[in-house]
Amino acid sequence: MSEPLRSVLDAQVAVSRARAAARAGDLDRAARLLDGLDAAGRLDAAGAAGVPVLDLRARVHAQRGELAEADRCWARAQALVPDDPAAAAGRHTIKKISKGRRRVRPLVGPGRVVAAAVAVTAVTGTALGYFPLDGLGPRPPGVASPSERALVHAAQPRREDESTETLERRVHASEQYASALAGRLASLDAERAAAAGRRARDLDAIVEGLGTLSGASVERRAEDVRVVFSTGLFLRDAEISRTGRLLLTRIGGRLASMNVTTTVVGHVSAVAGGRTSGGSTVALDRARVAVGYLAAGGRLPLTAFALVSADQTQGPFPDVQRNRTVTLMIIPREPPAPR
Repeated sequence: MSEPLRSVLDAQVAVSRARAAARAGDLDRAARLLDGLDAAGRLDAAGAAGVPVLDLRARVHAQRGELAEADRCWARAQALVPDDPAAAAGRHTIKKISKGRRRVRPLVGPGRVVAAAVAVTAVTGTALGYFPLDGLGPRPPGVASPSERALVHAAQPRREDESTETLERRVHASEQYASALAGRLASLDAERAAAAGRRARDLDAIVEGLGTLSGASVERRAEDVRVVFSTGLFLRDAEISRTGRLLLTRIGGRLASMNVTTTVVGHVSAVAGGRTSGGSTVALDRARVAVGYLAAGGRLPLTAFALVSADQTQGPFPDVQRNRTVTLMIIPREPPAPR
């Protein structure tokens, strides 16, 4: 699993455990879990997504009587989401407490842990141990003041979070998926390496099969084998020389034993008054004539060859005479796909 994904899931598990500890009344454990996230810098890195965690952390501090810490957490939440209602309600209540207009009435003494401390009842809306406040006047027992209800509402999860067990299952499933994906990528890399190795061997076999050619050079390149003739094979236009006929016929005979596709590239040089780029019909005619001798020399079908015209600027030589020629680009033929 990638480190960013593991970090996110670890943080979700920590928050879920902190909420569970708070619901069980173990505020010290909840505070330690949330402080650990903050110390690791994950709340700052989360941006607006960290606001619910800051809100929960403020609730825990408030219940522990640490109002200054609670106010700082809500202030950080407002810095990320200025119109956050929970943070505004919490800071407003703390401000009233600071001015003496409200007083804290903790229902859980220092060091005590009450299992049902943060259970919220749907009927009364009260929360034991959350940060209950005395109202200005008397009210019936068990009925929370508006400020208490605002604090309780703000302290509740903004959505039903997944349980710790569910998050751990997700972590495990993600790890399994990441492992399977890594295995597949490794398999693809091995297949590509094997294919590259086969192609390299096939290209080497082509060079070996062509052997030494008098009047031509054989160049083994990354993707093909290129044959360049040392002299022009054509006297003029598409009229081939005797040397050209013999050389092409000999090469065709050597190609006959290979499972290859040969592209014959016709060349011309730019001449005054003619086209200076884009290829030409003369170059294509030269390729067509060359294919005839190659096919005859190896008794090969014409489908074993491809014909193209090179651009006038792509001649293998700088002079006109030697560019009255063709070049060959030979590649291994791909095996048929399995049915």
